[in-house]
Amino acid sequence: MENISHASRRCGLFILAVIMLLPAVPVRPDTVDDKENGQMLRIPLTLSKDTDSHGKGWKVLRFKNRLPNKVVCDEKGLHIKVQCSANLLVYGLDRPTQVNSVVLQGAVTGLPRIPEGKRQGDKKADDFAIRFGLVIAGKKRLNAIEKLFAPELVKHLFGQAPKSHGIDHVLFLNLANDPPPKWKERIHPIGKGLLREQVACIKGTPGDFTLKMEFQKPCEVLALCIISDGDHTKSEFQVTVKDIQLNPKRRKEQ
Repeated sequence: MENISHASRRCGLFILAVIMLLPAVPVRPDTVDDKENGQMLRIPLTLSKDTDSHGKGWKVLRFKNRLPNKVVCDEKGLHIKVQCSANLLVYGLDRPTQVNSVVLQGAVTGLPRIPEGKRQGDKKADDFAIRFGLVIAGKKRLNAIEKLFAPELVKHLFGQAPKSHGIDHVLFLNLANDPPPKWKERIHPIGKGLLREQVACIKGTPGDFTLKMEFQKPCEVLALCIISDGDHTKSEFQVTVKDIQLNPKRRKEQ
């Protein structure tokens, strides 16, 4: 019996030693959720169905009393045709996402026609070929009165936040005409500080463009949005979004 007990102890110690020498095994494999937490994420350029509430594609939201853009997608990207029109495209992320940098690549067939004597962004000239927005998590929520009187765009954007989150602000990266607006950054007159804009690229002629931004500190993003408008300036042009990446520089191959 003593020999058996001694042998059992030796066997137990051997098994324990083997376990301690094994490499650590992750609790679960990498998933899409991991990629949405500070790692590279490429956003699909497809349109979602009206029944899709999880942001698996871009939703097209119309503005009241405005002609809507025509939006289609194919293997070349997401095409937005502006004909004196405007609307909002939104893409809700599956979870709040830590974002260090963003890149959007695309092409335009034309640009908004800014009236003589005006600068882009002025009243009655506040059209841009594309505004690419990031909905940043925060604590702001609309109360009952604000829901009644807030601008339509603001209500749409607050609607992208999950019930457990509010919004701090929405940062728009703009493709501007040449000459650009008088400002490089601004808080938009509507939205009481919620909407912020920054000129990210300047173009004077049709062709390819790149909007990009690197943040000094990561920001928590709830959703993405795109506005292409020509309603104020009665402009006609087309924007093709070819690629959108969050945290592109996190990829080892870059």
